[in-house]
Amino acid sequence: MAAQPKLQVEAKPLEQADLERYWKETADELNLTELMAAATVSIGENNRTIDITATETWFATDFRPHRVEVMQSIRKKCGMPMLDCNVIPLFISKETIIYTAEEKFRAMADRNPSIVAMRRLFPEIDL
Repeated sequence: MAAQPKLQVEAKPLEQADLERYWKETADELNLTELMAAATVSIGENNRTIDITATETWFATDFRPHRVEVMQSIRKKCGMPMLDCNVIPLFISKETIIYTAEEKFRAMADRNPSIVAMRRLFPEIDL
């Protein structure tokens, strides 16, 4: 048997405009328009990865089950079978407020005045 010759075609470098177009086309094809609209895509390091940056806090969790099929579609469109993605979730940071024991007690007493009577019965409760 004669071996079949293999043709190796080098894909053109991925450009940002093409990536955005592939992202939108894939969203339409897979009926994930609303989900994929909650993220932006950009070319990652060495043109071998794409960075998917979430613009909504729920995106990373909801995208996880669709990641493989989305990436397969994008790989096929751009001709780069080894293309990978990096999902960057959105976190909302809240400022922590530090209270002293007395400040905590006053805040609780404002909401529930009967706690003052409890403190009289147990004066050493915050120790």
